[in-house]
Parts: sequence; structure tokens; C-alpha cells
Amino acid sequence: MNLARKIFALFALLVLPTETLFAETSAQRALDAIQRQYEKVATFEADFVQRSYVKMMNQTQSIKGTVKIRKPGKMKWVYGSPHPQTLLSDGKTLWLYVPEEEQVTRMPMANIYSSNTPALFLAGKGKLTRSFNVASASEKNSVIFVTLVPKNKVQDMTRLILHADKKNYQIIGSTVYDKLGNKTEIRFSQIRINREIPDEHFQIKTPPGVEILDYTQTP
Repeated sequence: MNLARKIFALFALLVLPTETLFAETSAQRALDAIQRQYEKVATFEADFVQRSYVKMMNQTQSIKGTVKIRKPGKMKWVYGSPHPQTLLSDGKTLWLYVPEEEQVTRMPMANIYSSNTPALFLAGKGKLTRSFNVASASEKNSVIFVTLVPKNKVQDMTRLILHADKKNYQIIGSTVYDKLGNKTEIRFSQIRINREIPDEHFQIKTPPGVEILDYTQTP
């Protein structure tokens, strides 16, 4: 599974609601409001549930976990059973630790940011309007859904849907659709923003003897 797909596992499956469709100008205003709200957030912590639909297998997998983000560029995603793993960024390097395989993969953050705008945005290193065109917006049960289409057609992603709280435009989830027909949804809960998160939360800690695959030196 390529690196972009592993990052896509941070997002998940949802059919776009059709109720209360907004005009295109309203969709742009909603996106701008989401961007402004997120620019106020220095740190973000939450529990999450991720549901990933793999079209080739016609299966949906669910997993729970926690996330910590500190701008700019520091992230820690901890996934629980059935396949525990930790995805961690210290701002320069990305680490993927899979305990079952006793293996850590290390790679440069630049690879993530060039291939996956949702990860870039959540880490506070990007602006959505630079990479996406606004397709539509809708509202259901006090949640606003903004559908975005990548300007760069080379990306695996075909559509990104942001879920935001109507009251304050705080991101509470997202959905990614790719060219293979896969869909991945993530929904956040117990959201805490702008609380101090020490540096040690973004440092990799593994047991002795774990194999390290280092791709940071690859040309």
C-alpha cells in the first residue's frame, strides 16, 4: 500500500447528503469560514472512528483511535485493534510504527505534503483553495458538508468532503474518494483545541530490536 493510501486511512466513507443545497457562492463562503476557523487552531486533539470501504474486496473496515496535532506539521495518529499502528510526524520526518510487524518505516514529510492535501491542511501547512475547486455544499443535522474537487487531476483523490459544525465551522470529520472507487471516512469526537501538547508526544518510541526501514535518504 503506497504512502498516500496510508494517509488516506485518516479519512473515510459517507454518502454526500442532498438536503438543503446551497448556491456555489454559499459553498465558497462555507469553505472560507472553515479555513478561517482552522487558522485559529494551534493544537487539535480528538478521538476518532474511521470507516474505510475497499471496493476491490467489497468490504468496510472500522477502527478507532486518537489524534494529536500541533501546528505546523506535527501529528500523531494512534490506531487501535484489529491492526494497531502509530503514524507520527515531528514536522520533518514521518514515522509509521506497526507493532505486529515489529517494523518502523521512516520517510520525509515532503512526500506526504506533495501527495496528500488533507494531511497538509490538518497539519496547518496548506490552504484548501490553492489545491481544490469548490463543487457544492449541503447541510444536514447541523453539519455542513463542503465538497471539493482537486485542481491537480494527477492525484489519486477524486473528491474530498469536509464535515464542519454549523455553529462554529470546526472540522468534525472528512471523506476521501479515490480513483479506484474506495472511500474513507473519519469522524472526530471529544475535540479539544488550543491545549498545550509537549514535544515528546511527537517523538517515536519503540521497543528494542524493531526493524527500521529508512527512506529519508532515497533520491
